[in-house]
Amino acid sequence: MFRNLLISLMIISSSFAGVSEELAKQGEEYINCRSRFFPAWATSVGIFDYDSLLTDYSSKSIFTYRNDISKILQKLRQIDLESLTIDDYIDCRLLISNIQYDEFILARFPYHEHSPALYIEEALNSLYYILIDNSRTMEEKAPFLSARLRGIPVFLDQRWEHLHQMDKIFFETAIEMADKGPQLIEEAAQLMYDIMPDSVRRIARYKRETISALNKCELLFEVDKNNANENHFVGKAQLNYLLKKIHFLDVNSDSLKKIGWRWYNKTSAAMDSLQRIIDTKEPDTGNERPDSDSLTKDDIFEYYQWEIDQTANFLIKNDIVTIPEDIGECIPVEMPKFMRAMRRGIAYQPSAPFSTDQTGYFYVRPIPPLDSASTANYNSMIRNRAFKGSVAHEAYPGHHLQLSIANRHPNPIRQIQQNIMMVEGWGLYCEQMAAEQGLFDNGDLDRRWLGVLGGIRFRAVRMIVDCSLADSSMTPDSALVFMNNMLGENTDYFTAEIRRYCSYPTQALSYLTGKLLILDMLEKARAKEGKSFSLKIFHDKLLAEGSIPLPLIAKKLGY
Repeated sequence: MFRNLLISLMIISSSFAGVSEELAKQGEEYINCRSRFFPAWATSVGIFDYDSLLTDYSSKSIFTYRNDISKILQKLRQIDLESLTIDDYIDCRLLISNIQYDEFILARFPYHEHSPALYIEEALNSLYYILIDNSRTMEEKAPFLSARLRGIPVFLDQRWEHLHQMDKIFFETAIEMADKGPQLIEEAAQLMYDIMPDSVRRIARYKRETISALNKCELLFEVDKNNANENHFVGKAQLNYLLKKIHFLDVNSDSLKKIGWRWYNKTSAAMDSLQRIIDTKEPDTGNERPDSDSLTKDDIFEYYQWEIDQTANFLIKNDIVTIPEDIGECIPVEMPKFMRAMRRGIAYQPSAPFSTDQTGYFYVRPIPPLDSASTANYNSMIRNRAFKGSVAHEAYPGHHLQLSIANRHPNPIRQIQQNIMMVEGWGLYCEQMAAEQGLFDNGDLDRRWLGVLGGIRFRAVRMIVDCSLADSSMTPDSALVFMNNMLGENTDYFTAEIRRYCSYPTQALSYLTGKLLILDMLEKARAKEGKSFSLKIFHDKLLAEGSIPLPLIAKKLGY
């Protein structure tokens, strides 16, 4: 009997191994196919085989890619999901979802036909991803930079063959990107001059032609935007498709809009009550660092880095989450100019999962000339450690830690995932969790909680706007009015926000949606584990699964 049981177990184990091998094979094939079709994406994840290329958005090329990934999809759908181990089940669902997303952006709502900004962004990112990766020397990277620089004018010219249903807001985004892009081109060219002195004339020609192509795009876009569609909307059905197929959510946009309104009202009331308490207190003068009359930009970045390191030390000291000893650096830098068309605030650039360089970049707002007024503002920020709240979201325990741990997952299928609900949900969750765990001093706690509540309220408005832009109940213009009314006048900042919402539907709603999913898992974990519950273990389990949809993590962990 024991022998028969052993044989049965061996057969089952062999069967599971066969499925795992097949999933690994299809995962590798998908990554290879996607890398060939989206060379800039390949660079961003640390696959450098296609660094001299740019995407070919011709009908023939798209047909070939869609045909290739449909074959993979057919093989995946032949697998009996119910017979899989939980990890194989998740990997299979992820691959199917990845292919469905590619189908979405190429066929269901083809951005290459709607958005001139796509071409500008991809062209500039194709250079930028090479520049920021330090796993190779500049000597090794220079030929690829040169090849891409040479190819960008042709790449930008192909847009006219594919753009058919253009939207005004995408023109506005493209115009600002094209205006700021030459600085990146100049920087790339200068680095190549130093490495390839015998090719200076050739590189200078590529630089001139690329900048000329960007300038041409900017001028033509200014004219063409007048004939573009005034209103952009991806459509309610399309947004719901993304929620179900890509994020695995059993909720629709109408429900999310209601959730956004509920949390807006809830946090607004809490903020009003807290503000009345704060108004009765003496202004906080800070007690951390003395002011400096000769503050420099280096001093400000030194403070940023110090705050990042201090927050990491706080998490380790208080046993809140595991931080690997060999984790890559998180370096604060100014937001690159070409990115500011859609990002006026702070952001994070993760390291490439397949690269040996695991440095992450914490983008901060550009530092203006340090006159007396701005020096006083930065002194106040440093004295009161006002950067601490941003660090919790973007660096520790937020994006840098979460994405760095995700990069360490042994499975390449998991490594390429960057599900925005997990990524941004975790970031927003960390803002509140860090405050609850004592990150801020008691004397300043009321003001810090006002910031936490303000962050939740802002993300509630994002949720409402994201869903409303999709279902056409708001236009970009009316969304701007709405955000100014709900959050206070900040037209320049909200303009960039709305551009991003239109370019990446579900991105804006992901913050609060993801956080609520994590809080639901946290509540279930506490109830399930009782006195044995450990917040650190909960965090470590959550992060160990990678940047995958939260419902899949909940299924794996039994929450």
